[in-house]
Amino acid sequence: MANEFEELDTDELAPKAEVSSIGSNESGSMISSGSAGVVYDWTHAPEGVKAPPRVDLNGKIVTIKKADIVLPPPERAWEKTKAGDKEFKYATFTIFYSEASQQENYSGMRVFKREENGQIKYSHPTVTRDRKNQASRLLGQYADFKKKDINEVSLREFMGFLNSQPKVKIMKMAVANPETGAIIEKNLIQEFVQ
Repeated sequence: MANEFEELDTDELAPKAEVSSIGSNESGSMISSGSAGVVYDWTHAPEGVKAPPRVDLNGKIVTIKKADIVLPPPERAWEKTKAGDKEFKYATFTIFYSEASQQENYSGMRVFKREENGQIKYSHPTVTRDRKNQASRLLGQYADFKKKDINEVSLREFMGFLNSQPKVKIMKMAVANPETGAIIEKNLIQEFVQ
């Protein structure tokens, strides 16, 4: 399986999209099983090609402005699971902070390959429940905050909470980009604050 920090820099260089929530049934949808299509509103596209420079937020309490999951492009290659019985692609999971227009990509959000009426589609985005990658650890932190078992938390509940503008404490974490080996310090959520 790919390193959990895969596409660390490449996702940061990609323009951030305003994406509608999944809910309508469109024939051109990338999501399998008649689930919602994804509509990109290009009027919200950034003019620049990079996220703002990182500001050290270590130890600060900030508000999450919003959280987005952007589906991977169709041309991105499929990867095999450890067991080798399924194929997946990583989705971009971005959290936008209130401080200095900061945002951070959390690795680990995936979509799985589905075949429907001869067409290749995506499953709804998923995150593992093992707390071994950034998205899974964040899901675990949320479960702990709500005093729930991580396996009881749905993606809808999790994303709904992240988009309710909760307060969080940030910690700076050094991570290595698996492609370049460069060490990058990310502003990751340490804990949710009441």
